[in-house]
Amino acid sequence: MVVPVDDLTNDDPYPVKPDTNEYEALSFLVAHHQYGFTPSEIAARTDLSETSASKAMARLFEDRLVERAETTYYINPHRADELKQRLASLDSAARIFEKAPDDAYAKQGWEHEVPSLDRDESTEPTSDHSKTAEERAQAIIEDIEDRRAEE
Repeated sequence: MVVPVDDLTNDDPYPVKPDTNEYEALSFLVAHHQYGFTPSEIAARTDLSETSASKAMARLFEDRLVERAETTYYINPHRADELKQRLASLDSAARIFEKAPDDAYAKQGWEHEVPSLDRDESTEPTSDHSKTAEERAQAIIEDIEDRRAEE
C-alpha cells in the first residue's frame, strides 16, 4: 500500500517547553540517566513539589519520554543523548528569545545585538536558582556521592 510521506512524519510539537515542571523533571532525569527516581525523590532534588513532580512524571511517561518501573521513573539509556540534545536545543532557543530585542527583526544588523550562545561566553550562575536544572542535579548527585564516601 502506498502511503503519503506526510502521513509518516510526526509534526507534533515537542511536548516539553522550557520553564515547565516537565522540563525541570526531564532535565533532572537526563542529567542522572544512570539512576531511577520516584516523584518524591525528584521533588527533593529539584524545585518541584511532590504533587508537581508526580504530575510531571505522569505526563512525561504518557508522552513516552521517560520509562517507569512501578513508581520509579528513568531515562532509557539509548535515548539519553537524544533527550540531552533536545533539551540543549530548547535552552538555546529560549536564550535567543530572551536576549533578542523586541524590535530586533525591524532593523538592519539585529543579529549582532544577540549574544553568543556559547557557554564559554556566558557568566557563571550567581545563585542555585539561576543554575540550569542539569547543573543543580549534578550538584545534588555529587553531594550524595560525598555523603556515601563519608559513611
